[in-house]
Amino acid sequence: MDVSGKRVVIIGAAKSGLAAAKALSEIGAKVLLSDLQDWGRLEKSIKEANLPPEVELETGGHGEKALSADFIILSPGVPPNIPILRKASEKGIPILSEIEIAYLLSRGRRFVITGSNGKTTTTTLLSEFCKGYFSRVFLGGNIGIPMMEFALKTRDEDIQVLEVSSFQLETISKFCPDIGLITNFYENHLDRYPSYEAYRAAKERIALNMDSSKWLILNGEQPLMREFAKRTRAKIAWFGFGLNDRPCVTSINGNITFISENGEKTTLFSEKTVKILGRHNLENAMAASAAALISGIPAQNLASVVSKFPGVEHRLEWVKELHGVTYINDSKGTNCAASITALKACKKPIILIAGGRDKGTDLIEWKNMVSQFTRGVILYGEARERFRASLEGLIPLKLAASFADAVNMAAGWAIPGDTVLLSPACSSYDLFPNFEIRGTTFKELVNGLPE
Repeated sequence: MDVSGKRVVIIGAAKSGLAAAKALSEIGAKVLLSDLQDWGRLEKSIKEANLPPEVELETGGHGEKALSADFIILSPGVPPNIPILRKASEKGIPILSEIEIAYLLSRGRRFVITGSNGKTTTTTLLSEFCKGYFSRVFLGGNIGIPMMEFALKTRDEDIQVLEVSSFQLETISKFCPDIGLITNFYENHLDRYPSYEAYRAAKERIALNMDSSKWLILNGEQPLMREFAKRTRAKIAWFGFGLNDRPCVTSINGNITFISENGEKTTLFSEKTVKILGRHNLENAMAASAAALISGIPAQNLASVVSKFPGVEHRLEWVKELHGVTYINDSKGTNCAASITALKACKKPIILIAGGRDKGTDLIEWKNMVSQFTRGVILYGEARERFRASLEGLIPLKLAASFADAVNMAAGWAIPGDTVLLSPACSSYDLFPNFEIRGTTFKELVNGLPE
């Protein structure tokens, strides 16, 4: 794709927008970077990005300049229906996601992971498998490393291992994985989508351009995945417990096992060698293994990588044991399904810290699991009142005035043998810029508790 001399408007000056502005300007595009936030909030990150002086900046709102673009790039998280984008659509200006432009400007094979939960763990483990076999591997996407940071550096023989979100997939048109993978479907982001079906439809766009030369790996335990498989043109592989599909990665007698298209079974590694906690992480290991095998990585290469893989920060991360109480950071538990998974993985009894910005998801299954797995819940943030109304009468509750107050309350409430689990079932955006900072703050507060 030749962008030299083209006028490109980038909406959103977060990590992905900054990376796109820098890369496109360096190859000759005339770039306008536009953001709703004022200069004071953006100054630090923009200066740290070291943008070329040719990049034009617009802060405090999106003006009419955007409507003179040859095309617009939409940063992840920016809704596609904001007024300036509606006007651009009316004028016929193409609107591309950051992953779309990175796809058009990059080379090599792309292994792409999406889903409701487990994306980052699966993506990171797959990248570790790839690094042990392929000469050059780029890890990026929604994992926190924008694709545009490395798109122009890629070569035909390279591997890109990419996590993508439903937001990023909304505006693709040509983006196409060589191997696509969906970890699972659970209700999420209903503050953004009108229904669970609309959310799933955005995820399913990963297969929009995939044909029979591409592989799509799906969760065989979910009936919705079975239905989706019938609507795709890609070749299908499966992962999950209790499967006999061909091909698939499943568990047989405690061993993660590959069943090939001709029915041959190959033991990959024992479940006991997987360090990361929980049944869901065994599923993540199965999913990453399926993608690795399909990519050409030998089966015998997987065991040593899995046995050393420590997991990903802020996902069921052990923080500390203090006075006989274990503290676990699951700040990435940003929806009810993820929080349920964390509750099942942790040692009982549990004191749960939950809350944040409410995503509007159904709380019925979550509250049932909370009542079974916890002996008390501390609620904080914007979601506090709705969560309180849902849980009242089922389990002892405490309401925290702040996040720090929630951690101190938990430390005071817990007794030896308890697990204090931060798994909020909400996004972080009421009090924190992202879940990483929320998780880091939790760890700092825990490490600051009196010995």
